[in-house]
Amino acid sequence: MLKRSIDLDSYELTIEQKFSRGAKRVCVLFAVSALTLSALDLANIRSAESAAEFIHDSRLRLTGLNIANLPDRIRSGIDRISSEPPAPSATVAIPRGDIVTASRPFSIVDKSKTSPVDALAALRHEDAIEVAMASPLSMTQSDTRIAVEPAPVTAQPSPPQKLASIDPTALPDNAGTLPAANISLPSTIALLPPPAPGLPPPSPAQRLHLEGKERAKAERCLANAIYFEARGEPVRGQMAVAQVVINRVFSGFYPSDICGVVYQNAGRHLACQFTFACDGRSKSINERGAWGRANRIAKQTLDGEIYVPEVAKSTHYHAVYVHPNWVGEMKKLVRYGIHNFYRPIAWGAGAEHPTWGIGPWNKKK
Repeated sequence: MLKRSIDLDSYELTIEQKFSRGAKRVCVLFAVSALTLSALDLANIRSAESAAEFIHDSRLRLTGLNIANLPDRIRSGIDRISSEPPAPSATVAIPRGDIVTASRPFSIVDKSKTSPVDALAALRHEDAIEVAMASPLSMTQSDTRIAVEPAPVTAQPSPPQKLASIDPTALPDNAGTLPAANISLPSTIALLPPPAPGLPPPSPAQRLHLEGKERAKAERCLANAIYFEARGEPVRGQMAVAQVVINRVFSGFYPSDICGVVYQNAGRHLACQFTFACDGRSKSINERGAWGRANRIAKQTLDGEIYVPEVAKSTHYHAVYVHPNWVGEMKKLVRYGIHNFYRPIAWGAGAEHPTWGIGPWNKKK
């Protein structure tokens, strides 16, 4: 008889190892399920709530309360609502205007002597709406009730209205309504047109009585001052120089004519009022454009079409690269280009001196 030995497989797992492997698989399964549920929850997919709703719907189907029964339930509810009587309603016409309500008499009725059955029997022949409108007020906290009897309403004419600035006698009898006729306003509140503007102030040429040859001479002297003193300056700076010359004429401290102001002390070398008049240089005019502009500014200034408010009553100016000894006695008003414009403090603001017409050049830009 052949005998052989049967050896167990050394690689076969023991019971403890199989149990441990099964437990590991279960743990892995639970972990995967938990991760899946977490991912679904992050994706806003409520799987647990969906499952609960499914179970709830299944129970409803088992008990017979499924969706198929909803139409019957809705129809029965509508029938129950429609079967109820509608609430009574009434339309009341309220008179317009002023009314006087008379005092309403009332009587104290003993509730113990009147039964509800007798009250309803007495109102059998009346309409339900009229009964509801004329029913007496009930008092819940007392044993008595007040029967209110409405008094006839009589309309009285309202007193005449009083309107401001209108004669009351001009109103019609029916003051409660708008009058059909037009009411004329009194002259005290009538809309009047704005007053006509007055004449412009006299121009410098009118104040100085410049006509003919005298006007041409004054215009030429003023153009020379503009050209030789400020031809390289902005246009507004050239206007300011012309205005300084006119201000000196009207100030009372300088000659009373334009040429006398421009060429004052011209015989004294570098001691005159305007440097170009006594510096000894040639006075030839080489820039035709600047010369034409200077003549135009001189003419418009004499005609009262140019007045620079910032310059105001300035009587002095100097270039910014020099510092005269009289600056400490001056009030600086404005600067244009390289020139600063001043007026002596001791002379005041010059309000008593004339201000001529305002022209288009005066508008700030």
